[in-house]
Amino acid sequence: MGRIIGIANQKGGVGKTTTVFNLGAALAADGYSVIMVDLDARADLTAYTGIDIPDDEATIYDALFSDEVALTDITTPTNLQKVSLAPATADLAGAEMLLMGDFAERRHEVVADALAAIRGDYDFLLIDTPPGLQLLSVAAIVAADELVIPQQCSFLALHGLRQLSENIERTRSSLKPSLSICGIVMTMQDRRTIHNRQVIEMVRNGFGDLVFDAVIPTTIRLQEAVAAHQPITAYDPGSNAAKAYLKLAKEVVARAPKA
Repeated sequence: MGRIIGIANQKGGVGKTTTVFNLGAALAADGYSVIMVDLDARADLTAYTGIDIPDDEATIYDALFSDEVALTDITTPTNLQKVSLAPATADLAGAEMLLMGDFAERRHEVVADALAAIRGDYDFLLIDTPPGLQLLSVAAIVAADELVIPQQCSFLALHGLRQLSENIERTRSSLKPSLSICGIVMTMQDRRTIHNRQVIEMVRNGFGDLVFDAVIPTTIRLQEAVAAHQPITAYDPGSNAAKAYLKLAKEVVARAPKA
């Protein structure tokens, strides 16, 4: 059975989508099959892959809320070997109304139910979760076995990390006792600044072994890779960012839950 990992942080702009795409590519480079599930109405992950979704084509929105569409129907290959995508469009913004209305009784299970049908087809199912605490975010977290938390190297982002930890604990106690944190990955590190080094030290002191050794640096090459619809491991394989994501992938593999 594949590992369902939610890439989650209630704060936006911390490198969540970049982490999904590049971690997926790095896992595939190690021979694992991966599906990336875009659950953010901004559809940045879908845009990152360069896949254009026609207006009349079904997406993750349909797979979640239509009895006539399964996740296998909307899954599409990417330009990366062994990596598939469950794409999103702005239609996903309507999910909140449905989760409060017609799907209220199973609002926490709607994502988990959709993923259950394909879990055996992949080694890793990576969910790009929406920011904030909307109902779809909670459903995405409930669907996950584990969470990878991208954490920007800034003091302001630390406050959000504490809040997220509390919300994860509440979700675990009330909805998903088996939910675990795979790890916290520090992102957007500028090695030249004392500020960044201090934040990393604070997070390591506060969360200990939960913090991955891999640290993702800030670099224009990551932005260029986005524009080229490529993971950094393909766009600039010798870069520190590429090495960091490959290291992160190995750490994620090594932290597989014990059976």
